[in-house]
Parts: sequence; C-alpha cells; structure tokens
Amino acid sequence: MVELVLVVAVAETGVIGDGEAIPWTYPEDHAQYTERVRGHPVVVGRRTFDQMGRLEGTHAVVLTNSPPSVTPDRVTYVTSVAEAAAAVADRDDRGYVIGGQGVYSTVLPYADRALVSEIPETSTGSHVFPYLGRRWEQVETTAYDTFTLVEYTNRSPMPIDADV
Repeated sequence: MVELVLVVAVAETGVIGDGEAIPWTYPEDHAQYTERVRGHPVVVGRRTFDQMGRLEGTHAVVLTNSPPSVTPDRVTYVTSVAEAAAAVADRDDRGYVIGGQGVYSTVLPYADRALVSEIPETSTGSHVFPYLGRRWEQVETTAYDTFTLVEYTNRSPMPIDADV
C-alpha cells in the first residue's frame, strides 16, 4: 500500500502562496524539503507544475482534469487520487504531495501524514492550506533555525479505492 505524505510550508496566516509564487524564501526549509522528496514521486496540481516545473530527482505525478496529449519524460498525468496513488506505487511505496491548494484539499482525506513547515510570516495571499481536521494528530515537532517542522498523522485515512 502506498503512503501519501503532504509536504507544505505555511505562513502564520495559513497562506501557502499568492497564485503565482511562494511569497517568501527560507533556504533552510527549501533544503530539507528537496532532500526529503528527492528520489520519490511527487503529486502536484497542473497549475503548480506548470509554474514550477519538475523537481530534479523526482517523478512528477500531475493531478489534472485535462491531461495533455504529449507527456514529457519523468511526468505522469492523472485525473484522480486513485490514479495518482497507482502512479506513485509503480515507482515507490511513498509519494509526496507538494501542492497547490486544490491538490492538498483533494488528497487530504486519503493522506497518511503531513509535514508542515511553519514559517514565521504574516503574508497575505490567495492560496491557503486546508484545515487538517480532527482525524489528524500532531506527533513530532522539529525546530530549525528559521522555521518549525511539524509532523501530523491521519488516524483514519480514507481508503484510496473510495476515490470514485
């Protein structure tokens, strides 16, 4: 069974972006993030993928309503969480969900864990991280020099085959 892990940097305001970019730069967070996802498939929304491109050392699983007719190397386009999980499982036992807002909201009920970088910013923006809900439990906190990484587990993720 594949493990889906949400990975996100969130400002104190809940903001994750402004629709065009992430409105802050934290090299320490970026380094731990890229090290974590390297070598694993990443699940990403189409708009986010188009803005950021493929992360080096990953296989992008792009969740979209309208896949293109031509698919570049190391990219798989899918239209559902079940297809995304299957594409991840073809390559690894873990996939990292890296955004954007719509993908986080869609995958959240099925995800096993969330790694939330709490960034000390009060930025405003149009994209926010969804509320995790009562099924989620904080299990670990790691303080870095410039941010805090908080790990949550989903006590009862929905079965992915329920994605219809």
